[in-house]
Amino acid sequence: MSGEFLPLPMAAAVAYLRLVSHENRGPASEGLLDVVGSALSVWVPLYGGTSRARLADELVARGRLCNGATRLRYRDGTPPLENLAILQSDLETGIRHLERAGVRFSDAMHEQAPRRVPRVSPAAT
Repeated sequence: MSGEFLPLPMAAAVAYLRLVSHENRGPASEGLLDVVGSALSVWVPLYGGTSRARLADELVARGRLCNGATRLRYRDGTPPLENLAILQSDLETGIRHLERAGVRFSDAMHEQAPRRVPRVSPAAT
């Protein structure tokens, strides 16, 4: 078994390309990588943090992937986790599970990141 890590955003992109036919692919986005990364995390262990330790399933389940599957964020104030990855050797297993489950992502619903609009205050007169 290979102990090499594959960054989660890259693993999510590979899974998407393998599971969605060229004619059914929509434009790539951070939200789409979040959805695919979340689906992969159901079937394969996630690793994160600076030491890339295996994350407990409970910890992954209560978090939400964001920023293109680069960060696992929590609503309860737990600090977000970054440097997310899977083992390279787990990618094929994850893709096979998603194929068997019928997941194709061509109709995936995901939120687009809100655009940040600079606030400009009117000049004081």
